[in-house]
Amino acid sequence: MPRFDLDQRSRDGRSRRTGGLVLVLAVSLLSARCSSGQGASQPSSPRPTSSTSASTSSSASPSSSASLSAAPQPSKYTQAQLASRPCLALDGHDLAALRISGEGKQESGKHGATCAWKLAGQNVSLALDLPLSYAKTMTKNGRVTQVPVGQHQAVQAEFQRICFIFVALHDTDHLVGTTTIPDRGVAQDGTCPAGASVAATALTHIR
Repeated sequence: MPRFDLDQRSRDGRSRRTGGLVLVLAVSLLSARCSSGQGASQPSSPRPTSSTSASTSSSASPSSSASLSAAPQPSKYTQAQLASRPCLALDGHDLAALRISGEGKQESGKHGATCAWKLAGQNVSLALDLPLSYAKTMTKNGRVTQVPVGQHQAVQAEFQRICFIFVALHDTDHLVGTTTIPDRGVAQDGTCPAGASVAATALTHIR
């Protein structure tokens, strides 16, 4: 299992954690396994009796069956494709589900293109090709934890009202990351959840 180390030393050289100088966080790269349905097993439902089956089949309408079969499937792109056009990582269905009004705004940065959205007073920026060196810099002096993002494990760092989230899909030199900054006066406790929700949704569009 691939992993990357995030240095937790503060600027004066002292450890921010008594247990050591470096926090080692494992990052799952088993995206293929997750996408193929090898996640947590679902509890089996009891087998319906013949009368239950009959009533179920009689109550199901053709329109409801059609709506289930017509459920929209997310468009899939390679990580490299989304890295150059990150706003494609959230489609119209995603924007509605996340309650984001308006399209994302693409911008150019030191490490390639980013796309920014506003979610419940949180300004979330998404990038899809970030180097490990950048992740180490952004998490160096933050409060670092390992958190689930969708079906993946991510490194999360909170630093001065800013929340950074990094996920490795294929290798640790091409990370998917979000940077979330709350509006002035907006509660900070929603900052990391907003970034995590955007990251988790973006990952559903990567094949």
